[in-house]
Parts: sequence; C-alpha cells; structure tokens
Amino acid sequence: MSETAVSTATGKKLFIQTYGCQMNEYDSSSMANVLRESHQIITTKIIEEADILLMNTCSIREKAQEKVFSELGRWRELKLQKPGIIIGVGGCVASQEGSVIRQRAPYVDIVFGPQTLHRLPEMLESVLKKTKTRYGY
Repeated sequence: MSETAVSTATGKKLFIQTYGCQMNEYDSSSMANVLRESHQIITTKIIEEADILLMNTCSIREKAQEKVFSELGRWRELKLQKPGIIIGVGGCVASQEGSVIRQRAPYVDIVFGPQTLHRLPEMLESVLKKTKTRYGY
C-alpha cells in the first residue's frame, strides 16, 4: 500500500451495522479488520463519531430490503450534517439490489457484495480521494 493510501484515512472511524446471519457477523468483522490493516481505521459503536458507515446486509431475513432503505434514510440525515461521511452497503442485498440502491440512495458511496469484500480497501481509497478533493478532508 502506498503512503498516500495510509494518509487519506489514518485516524478515521468506522461504524458497521450488521443485519442477518452469522456469516454476516463474520464478514463485518472481516471488513473492520481489512480496513484497519489497509488504512489504520478504527471502529466505533457510536454512529455520530464515524467517518465511514458500512451496512452489511442479508437477503435471507424478512423485509431485508425495507430495513436497508429505512436505515439508509437515517444515514442520509447524517450525510447532510457531515457531507464528507462515507456510506457503504455490502452483503447479499447489495449484490442483488446494487443498482436499485444506487438509484434510490444516490448518496451511497460504495456498494459491494460478499464476493468483493477483499476489494473494500481500494473502493474506499477511491472514495476518499474524491472526498478529499471535494471537501478538503
């Protein structure tokens, strides 16, 4: 990893909301670990402290899509208050409904499925560079 990648995210805080199955709990832990290793990002349980919000979704559970869009509506308010916040949606719902998520929630910065979790650091880095250019941080 380049030093630029480290400097763009060092000290940032990550909040992860996990819905669904045990596999999603594991995947959420993997997301936190991979971003800690790649960008020295730390996790927080306090959403208002976060610079990065990730939602890990499960399509098996009842009303999965409704839960995603309901939560994204609340996260939109956070993004209005803090425009540089990065919002990502991962997991099975993201895989199946990625284009719908982007359409209904254009403020979402990253959409990724479980099979692309390993690419999360580079997806985040791309958004961080755009955010830094747009907001200066």
